[in-house]
Amino acid sequence: MRKLYLLLIALITLMPMMSMAQSLPGMNSAAWKLALDPATAGFRFDDNVYRSVTDSGRFADEIASFDWGGLARVDYDVFKAQFEYRLGDDQYLNYTNLNNLKNDINLLLSAKPAEWNFYYKFDYFIRNSQYFDFNYFDVNSLLGAMWSPNGPWSYEAQFKNLARQYYSTDPTIWSRNFVDQSGSFSVQREIDDRFSVKALGSYTNRQFNRYAVAFNGTTLTSLSSLQNDNTWKVLLNAHIYVASILQDINFEEQRTNSNSYGFSNSVQSVSWAGVVRPVPGFYFQLFFRLYLKTYDQSPLNLPDLQLGFIDEDSQDLLAVKANWDLGSDWVGSLGVSRIQSESDQPGAYYIKDIISGQIRRSF
Repeated sequence: MRKLYLLLIALITLMPMMSMAQSLPGMNSAAWKLALDPATAGFRFDDNVYRSVTDSGRFADEIASFDWGGLARVDYDVFKAQFEYRLGDDQYLNYTNLNNLKNDINLLLSAKPAEWNFYYKFDYFIRNSQYFDFNYFDVNSLLGAMWSPNGPWSYEAQFKNLARQYYSTDPTIWSRNFVDQSGSFSVQREIDDRFSVKALGSYTNRQFNRYAVAFNGTTLTSLSSLQNDNTWKVLLNAHIYVASILQDINFEEQRTNSNSYGFSNSVQSVSWAGVVRPVPGFYFQLFFRLYLKTYDQSPLNLPDLQLGFIDEDSQDLLAVKANWDLGSDWVGSLGVSRIQSESDQPGAYYIKDIISGQIRRSF
């Protein structure tokens, strides 16, 4: 944490130097920008904070949250560099061991010559908590290129490397550390200003920090190689604006082949997202998803072989959020959502219902 505070102090110290640079000879073609990101403060009610699959294990709590940050950016000819830092905090009213602090550091470097956009993104995300599931850090690097020639077609290729590491040294937690290496290619066509379609294909190799296992007859044995899950994904997307409703429709198919017993699976998913603005200054955000995951064999019920990892931000099955403008710089929102996600118990899913409210202030 001390290093992050020093980084913020250094950024603030550089602000007057950046302003002076604009007036120096030879620097007048560089455009500098220092800005504060919107600040958000809110609350939410969560009826299943420990993500239990049984009714007896469901515990509810109220959570206060805060998020704020800032950025420094410079544009020179076709080049752009941007540094951004955000600080977030979740405070639980009753189950204080779930309190967690989030630091997010982002770097973007890009060049846009003519019809091309080459970019590199680096993200360092730190989450600190007494609760092991909220106590980890992610290091994410992404390299991409987009070609948008004259006409309705555009093409994009990306390579991504993501590493997650939990701070706990307990073997059952340490075994969940993983490294992702993935590549994707997408093609998009703009039909008109109200309709576009996109097709994406990707491949991901995920290596866990644990040995793969296999059955030797009726005996479960550890292999000499680490567990590797190879996932192929196809995504079809339609972006439609009709009857004053902005809509996103996604069809997704995934296939994962693992060298460890019980982890090979198939996923089918369809989702719909829409934005409805019945009157100026007020709009609804709607989301609905159907999700089916099928394993080739029944997963093993072992504490150091927990299934995948949980990312609640992408697990909504049903969500409704109302937003309204409270002034030139203020926006309020109120939402309800139901989340279903895979648990660490084979074949069992947990469900949680969330009510949330938020105020956002732009600067």
